[in-house]
Amino acid sequence: MKAKWTIHSVLLAVIIVLLTGCWNSRELQELAIVSAIGIDIVPDSNEYRVTFQVINPATISTTMGGGGSSGNIAPVTIYSGTDHTVFGALRRTSQKVPRQLFFAHSQLLVIGESLAKSGMNELFDLFDRSHEIRLNSTVLVSRGSDAQSTLSLLGPLEKVPAHGIVGRSKITSEIWAENIEVQIIDLIQSLTGVSESVISGIRIIGNAEEAGKLANLEETKLKPYLSMSGIALFKDGKLKKWMDGPEARGTTWIRDEMKGTSINIDCKEIKEGIAVEIILSKTKTSVEFHQGSPIFHIHIQEEGNLTETKCPIDFSKREEIKKLDEELSKVTKKEVTKAINAAQKQKSDIFDFGGILKRTDPKAWKEVEKDWDTLFAKGKVDVQVDAFIRRTGMRMKPYMK
Repeated sequence: MKAKWTIHSVLLAVIIVLLTGCWNSRELQELAIVSAIGIDIVPDSNEYRVTFQVINPATISTTMGGGGSSGNIAPVTIYSGTDHTVFGALRRTSQKVPRQLFFAHSQLLVIGESLAKSGMNELFDLFDRSHEIRLNSTVLVSRGSDAQSTLSLLGPLEKVPAHGIVGRSKITSEIWAENIEVQIIDLIQSLTGVSESVISGIRIIGNAEEAGKLANLEETKLKPYLSMSGIALFKDGKLKKWMDGPEARGTTWIRDEMKGTSINIDCKEIKEGIAVEIILSKTKTSVEFHQGSPIFHIHIQEEGNLTETKCPIDFSKREEIKKLDEELSKVTKKEVTKAINAAQKQKSDIFDFGGILKRTDPKAWKEVEKDWDTLFAKGKVDVQVDAFIRRTGMRMKPYMK
């Protein structure tokens, strides 16, 4: 009986130890919650300027939606620090912040255009090692300005600017398809793999000096505002070209990231008189060699809905639908070809054709790996598009005569 009580006492003591509080707990009122991070290169130096968008808790209410702020207090505060390393800049910034920076809720990383052009190969080592920074954070390049200015700009609808930027990136990639959702983990994989990197751009429209002023939210027409702007094409970790319009949209098609967009098609004598909404798209790619040169096969299957027409075409006739299918295929093929040509001019395989070859034919990849940039630039392209118009809306015949 005594031995039994001894065992129970030991077990109880062990349980009590296991039930102790968290040894490394941090109180909420001691933390500065970072919603976004921006990184720029300091002019005429090798130092980084790291900017943190920190949420002001007093202005954020969990019971109220929409944008704006509380009184005359901005919803976020911008802090920045400089150093030769990102981590060093982070620690230097602690001199200015009254609380400990907390990164677990950060969902956005903005890279300044100057830094992107100088090279970002070494930029993500801290993110890859840190247990606190999220690797699924959205990454954007601040086009035409620095990252600090982008993170300083306040906007409507979302109280926290970072939330609005991430939402803007997600929505436009789904319904317009001239930008691509890229996360930190995607960039690390591209920098360590075969394919080159692509990152969507975001641009300040208007006077960037007005960014960060609450007065900007007091007018119905915003003075400076943010807009998604093209796709940055990288080569060896450096920004080489901005792809806009058809080049950008063609890139999303080839990479099988087309979620939805609107295509304008000529309508008899009216240029771009028909609007078609792409509702479904699937792309398959493959690589083969012929007489020592690669051939890139791209097969796209897509479906769309007729949403608007400026000319009186009777779409109850099957032959008219077939004509529209053919025109949609031509437009898609044209944009895909433009994207391929833009990448080949930069010798930048942003479509992972090299990775496809490496996975499907490792032996062939070893033979061409060293010369892949040149081979990619000279490779031939075979594009096949199967397009289908599924619906014409609430009417088959237009009300126009």
